[in-house]
Amino acid sequence: MAWTDFSELDANNRIAVEVRWRELGPVFFIPLIVFCLLTPHIVDWLNPPTGDEPFYLTTAISLIQDHDLDETNQYLNHDYWQFYPTCLTVINTPQWGSSSSTGHATDNTPGVSAPGIPCLNLGNFQYLPPHTSQGVLRPGQYTKHGVGLSFLIAPAYVIGGRIGTVFFMNFLAALLGVNLFLLAYETTRRRRIAWLVWATLLFSVPFLSYAFLIFPATPAALCLVYAWRRLRLASQARIWARENNVLVPVVNNALQLALVAVCIGFLPWLHSVYLSLALPLVLYMWLGGRDVWRNSWRWLRLGHFTFGFIAEDISLIGFAVSFAILTFFGGLFLLFYLYYYGTPLPNTQDHAGFTPLTWLWDGILGFLFDQKYGLLMYAPYYLLALAGISLLWFKPTNQAYTASRHSDLGWLALVAGPYFLIMSDYNQWWGEWCPPARYLMPILPLLALPFALALDEMRSWLARGFYSLAAVWSFAAAILVMYNPHLEFDWQSSNPAKILLFLQQNVPFLHEQNVGAWFPAYVTPIQPAAGIGFWLAPLLWAIGALGLAVAMVWQTLHQRSSLCNVWWGRHNLDTPTDLAITQLSEHRH
Repeated sequence: MAWTDFSELDANNRIAVEVRWRELGPVFFIPLIVFCLLTPHIVDWLNPPTGDEPFYLTTAISLIQDHDLDETNQYLNHDYWQFYPTCLTVINTPQWGSSSSTGHATDNTPGVSAPGIPCLNLGNFQYLPPHTSQGVLRPGQYTKHGVGLSFLIAPAYVIGGRIGTVFFMNFLAALLGVNLFLLAYETTRRRRIAWLVWATLLFSVPFLSYAFLIFPATPAALCLVYAWRRLRLASQARIWARENNVLVPVVNNALQLALVAVCIGFLPWLHSVYLSLALPLVLYMWLGGRDVWRNSWRWLRLGHFTFGFIAEDISLIGFAVSFAILTFFGGLFLLFYLYYYGTPLPNTQDHAGFTPLTWLWDGILGFLFDQKYGLLMYAPYYLLALAGISLLWFKPTNQAYTASRHSDLGWLALVAGPYFLIMSDYNQWWGEWCPPARYLMPILPLLALPFALALDEMRSWLARGFYSLAAVWSFAAAILVMYNPHLEFDWQSSNPAKILLFLQQNVPFLHEQNVGAWFPAYVTPIQPAAGIGFWLAPLLWAIGALGLAVAMVWQTLHQRSSLCNVWWGRHNLDTPTDLAITQLSEHRH
């Protein structure tokens, strides 16, 4: 069953929440404890902070010390050495960071070989080259990265320095897990499915990886999934009420609408490309679940536009508060770019640009299959989630249930689709020095919905067998990258992925094999095995994944009629939605 039950209403026509706070305690505290216990190990191995982390931290230091964004004195004074290892630590650790840079995964030594280490004998390597923004009109030195994350982590850095900031990222990742659980439960109304989705997603790459990294990916994912969840519930309530000619249940009160607005408004501050997520969410807030075409003429009539545009389940206070918050964040965003760059549009000079659209396929397939950065290489169960998207299209037996699913599909495509295409066309879609699926992270929580559907409805031997094997693969990869975090950081070189090198060097029967040739590479060519072209591995993986997904969907659709009889009874009146209607009528009368 994948239909939210609106039959339990209180006297004010508000939905009675079925999941209690005490039930969410383990959902939040289990990952938080696990992440916090792993953090010292991760920080030790990824020392100093790597990738873009030092630059977010340096901006935070500028905010703390100078209360501004000009980082000139931070780099002159080497303030980044606050979160770097001492020169003595580096000298006293043999082969410091060798497995992070050379690809020899068997070295198993902590530390990252990165510029900025405070040893005088390293020459220019002791200085951290700043990521300076181009085209700034104001005097000074400013970061090219979004400043939202630095504002967010500044209090944590004041309290606990770098490790305190990582603990704060652990906290955000645990909150993200709560929302994954709730989205899966709201989709299927089955706790077992919610627990499976929560555990599988949160304790595998990439969610697990970015729970320890000072990147905007985790807070962006949290903002998106919370806003999506609350707006989806409202959308489904409107559909349900329209189909059954009853009042729309109140899903979001003024405070919840304010939180949704804060999440939407904060997204572009984390990265300007998240505008492509924020704008569709604003549309979802006002139009989700509504018969737009039927009512649009009424909204456009003079004197009726404003109040016609407000959904009947949104109070005037809720509308006013959320509108004010969105206006504040949006207006401040425009003023920021006008003040620093002289244009209201985000600065494009600081990024790598885009490829011709004829190369869009490279980013799309690379996001999925690349051996270093591809999602399915480290968490193949996402294929089940992608296959589950098709279940949103095919019509179930109930009209309202069908409208709900089609609404989910349409808004999923509208919110996540533009961002996915933009990042697939980005010249450096892989994110350079980072764990896999960096730029997919913000939208991956939305796949908890089709993933939950797939686990609930794809009950064939093929789907269950694939999920079991894929989960084992994904958890094994997660254990490896937690044991040696260097394994998830690859560079765009001709070397195979580090995790493949690790397996080749540590699994006896793989010693003489060229494992890297078995997996696709979309960023840089990997030396192939004798007689195997560069095209063969990508072709075989793409065809295999597509065939497997089609087979799982076909088996599910072939069995749907019998499954509906099992779940919903042998009469149409026994569907979840009809039962909800009956109970609601009894409640109101």
